[in-house]
Amino acid sequence: MTTGNLFFDAMIKFAILGSAGEVVASLITKRKIELWRVFYSMLVWAALGALVKLMFTGFHAFTDGLIAKGYLPKGHISQAFFKSFFTNAMFGPWIIILHRLLDNLPSRTLSVPTQGLKGAMMTLVWFWIPAHTITFALPLEYQILLAAIWSFVLGLILGFFKRSKPAIAK
Repeated sequence: MTTGNLFFDAMIKFAILGSAGEVVASLITKRKIELWRVFYSMLVWAALGALVKLMFTGFHAFTDGLIAKGYLPKGHISQAFFKSFFTNAMFGPWIIILHRLLDNLPSRTLSVPTQGLKGAMMTLVWFWIPAHTITFALPLEYQILLAAIWSFVLGLILGFFKRSKPAIAK
């Protein structure tokens, strides 16, 4: 689906695919699906999708600028790797924290659950840098779609590990 508005398109793709991953994980683990939580999850994923689109645009320019200055090697795969590396090293931790904070808002808890945070941060190294290297190796028009597909995968992962009650950081 393409509306011509790249941010709106990213929001829709992430809202649908990220939330779908969480719903599928709930079905697999036989947890109760609450309709209001699905809609809330779609809002969270939509906001994250717009933010990801913004960051992808910024890190494309950032990395291309470093390559143009000769600070990084040229080449399609090295360019994709460095875009992924910088995106995940500089933006990745913040989006993980933001996602946890937003997931906690319905419980009126304005804290970031720290349980499992180290594992979530490690996904930046073993999952997100390789995944986004593939993403950035694709033509620009397919990158947000693949990132949204990765959000489906993340939704599945989050769905499996999410407790029935929102976690409260102590």
